[in-house]
Amino acid sequence: MERKIMQHLFGQAHGQNVVQTVMQNGRGMRFASCTYGATITEIAVPNRAGLIENVVCSFGRVEDYLFQPQFFGSTIGPFAGRLENCELVINGQSLHVTPNEGKHLLHGGNAGFHTKIWRVETFEEKDRLTTKYSLTYDEEFPGDLQIEVCFSLLETNEVIVSYSGVSSEDTLLNCTNHSYFNLSGNLKETIHNHTLKMNAPRYIPINEHGLPLGMPLEVEDTVFDFTLAKPLSVVIGATDKQVCLASNGLDHSFLLDEGIIILTDSNSGRQLTIITQEPAVVVYTGNKIGSGYFFKEVTAKNFLGICLEEQNVPNSIKYPQYPSAFLAKDTPYSKTTTYKFEVI
Repeated sequence: MERKIMQHLFGQAHGQNVVQTVMQNGRGMRFASCTYGATITEIAVPNRAGLIENVVCSFGRVEDYLFQPQFFGSTIGPFAGRLENCELVINGQSLHVTPNEGKHLLHGGNAGFHTKIWRVETFEEKDRLTTKYSLTYDEEFPGDLQIEVCFSLLETNEVIVSYSGVSSEDTLLNCTNHSYFNLSGNLKETIHNHTLKMNAPRYIPINEHGLPLGMPLEVEDTVFDFTLAKPLSVVIGATDKQVCLASNGLDHSFLLDEGIIILTDSNSGRQLTIITQEPAVVVYTGNKIGSGYFFKEVTAKNFLGICLEEQNVPNSIKYPQYPSAFLAKDTPYSKTTTYKFEVI
């Protein structure tokens, strides 16, 4: 099959044209993204029978991403997750930014990375196709941040996501991607029968506002134990108080002892392995996707996708026992995430 990179107009946002880039490797896997939010708009991979289908919740035009702002496929920053009372603490100084979830900040706020029009370049190399997005970010967080995100599609049906940046002032930076995965293909089923496995012996409980609390809890003998693979149906709708606080699913940070997260759909045979160096992953089971609108393939509904947001610990500013998201002036920021798709 022909390797190729294609670009076309994807609509308009903020009065500007938005471009979608589609990369296809020699095995027929497709990876698409757009300049609005450096957003992943399609990942199409084969099932056990070789049928290539989309495995993320996505829309066919950018306007739908504006009307349904649930971060579908977005690049998230400058701070992934929630920050209590919108407070940034840098070098002992407190700074408050504009809230977008009650009194709190979620995923960088209403002016986060996901709302920006990024510059785009494409590259074709021997073993990969790459789409590079770049942005100068100078909103409420301190400093002018030069940030780049590269999506590289390999012939091995892997996607390498590389983040890099540098700030003109001391600041905070915590990036991730917010794709909602559904390995059934074209969203044919909910994620209830997907199995999840990760070496995460502790998770961080939340309060009624979804804010991570300070001390982690052991997952052993709870519905939060994914150290051995188990179906998501075990936790979705469980009577555990923490599940109830998260609208009958997961919206919790798990502390990783090993940066390997495995999501499997036995019906289709598709398996996704995420490899990360980050200390945590926020698992969100699409509890509030809602209804009354459409993805490319089907009507939206709860639990139609799962987000695996590998990142630093949300709300870590308040809890110094967790790794810091502090980025010193003129110091390079970098992280790499691998999404490996296989058939079992």
